Amino acid sequence: MRGATLGNILTDFRSECRISSNAAHNVGVRDRHIALLQRTQKWLWEDFDWPTLRVERWIQVQAGQRYYAPPADMNIDRIQKVELKDGGRFIPIVAGIDIEHYATYDPELDERAYPPRRWRISENEDIELWPIPDTNADDDTREGYVKLTGIRNLSTFVAETDTADLDDQLIVLFAAAEELAAIGAKDAELKRVAARARYDKLRGAQMPRRVFSLLADRDEEYKRRRVLPNAIYRAS
Repeated sequence: MRGATLGNILTDFRSECRISSNAAHNVGVRDRHIALLQRTQKWLWEDFDWPTLRVERWIQVQAGQRYYAPPADMNIDRIQKVELKDGGRFIPIVAGIDIEHYATYDPELDERAYPPRRWRISENEDIELWPIPDTNADDDTREGYVKLTGIRNLSTFVAETDTADLDDQLIVLFAAAEELAAIGAKDAELKRVAARARYDKLRGAQMPRRVFSLLADRDEEYKRRRVLPNAIYRAS
């Protein structure tokens, strides 16, 4: 279950490890156990793009602005899709800016055009758009708004009332497996197997199902050969 409190997860963890639930007995190890639970959730977050944590955030293009700070709650390395609202529809902005693009519109010379067609992560961990826009976003129509789709950062998980973003049993089982292995418990491997089974089940349930089609090969060939019309971008 997602949304369980850290306090409840800590209690379940102690139960799995056969540790006393009496808080007075755990004063010396409480912080270590919480750190283990925090680290376990972070590892799980890093290991898979959980769809339940996928969010959309917005950036407004500004004339003459090359770099944009990423949303505070989105990991820049976990951005999955970038799109621009242009002409009433969302146009993909392609990842990657290479030397041939800079040769066409050189940002160092303040050469501008619209719409932005490509993006990359800059050396300062900002989002660079190319070419530099020569038009401001419109707040009324939302034309010129860039939509970022990606995995958000984990919520605060420090106080016992803070809630987990991922499945509580998954966190507990992996953390318990590590704790039991550290003390040489015989059932550490059983906990690890149970944790892996739950991980695979949850991950499988959140991955899109592929639909088999006799026309799949032909469809893929069509997609590879399809040429997008030049009208998808306005001339500068």
